[in-house]
Amino acid sequence: MRKQVYNLEFRSWCPEMTIFGYRFGRVDDYASKVARLQHLIPVTSEFAVDANNGEHAITAYVDIPEREESAILEWRDSGTTALNDIVLLLSLFTGRNVFAVDNEHLNDTHNVILADPRIYQWGGVLGVSIPYRKQPIEPEPYSYNIGFEEGLNQIYSLIRSTTWQRKYHKGYFLFLARQAFHHQTLESAFIQCWTIWEHLFTILNDKWLSDEEIRRLRSFHKVAFLLVEYALEGEINELSRKRIKSLADIRNRLVHFGRFPEQSLVHEDAELFIRLTEFIIAKILGLSPSNLFNTMERLEEFLNQRQSSLRHAPDGV
Repeated sequence: MRKQVYNLEFRSWCPEMTIFGYRFGRVDDYASKVARLQHLIPVTSEFAVDANNGEHAITAYVDIPEREESAILEWRDSGTTALNDIVLLLSLFTGRNVFAVDNEHLNDTHNVILADPRIYQWGGVLGVSIPYRKQPIEPEPYSYNIGFEEGLNQIYSLIRSTTWQRKYHKGYFLFLARQAFHHQTLESAFIQCWTIWEHLFTILNDKWLSDEEIRRLRSFHKVAFLLVEYALEGEINELSRKRIKSLADIRNRLVHFGRFPEQSLVHEDAELFIRLTEFIIAKILGLSPSNLFNTMERLEEFLNQRQSSLRHAPDGV
């Protein structure tokens, strides 16, 4: 059985990849199809692609294994298979909404695609955190990054493990991440990433904290916990605690008044928080997060800045 796949962009010169028994291959006119996807800047690699507004395009097919495993993530629909999990991971790690469609449904005029065709605005840390490994191909000296395929298989194997499933409550935060990383305003992405942090704190502490205790605990304590839990910061001193509280103030102001507080560097601080979210997710998925965006240096600078005398929102949850 074969399904068509929308919006899957392969690594340069990579002809196909197999993830958990599902073989993804390029369509015959892949070059023209991938050029139809949104590109914000001109790209010159395997193909020359101009910047464009973009649209959905069938760029690949997937051959279904004879025996399909059930999905391991917590999808709403019953009967979902591992393919649903895999295309979710492909979406997060390629930065596009990837989805598979049965061939007989392609020409059904009653089907409407609701997925956003635009490239993701966030999540860039994930894709570059998978270790690169060169696979030579003919003719020499061409090669492609087979590490991407190997990395996704390792990640999905980890996700399917009983220990990981139990610790991370079936990985529901991956659905939240897919929503947070797509193209939207900075305010929306920041709030959705804050939800991810709240969710992660809850599932890591619900064995010894009640729901009421978790709700009453102030947000900046939860942020501090996760920074230490995932080794983004060794310890939280008094100055760092005040700086983390300033992030909670941004969140409170946005939630209660609908906009960021009027203070300098607030947009930079919000962007840093989103990058830290990417960092934590990469660690949860067994990766060593890439510091391509200087996230660690920016975090260190942020935590050691003296808090200025600016107007903050009232303390909240």
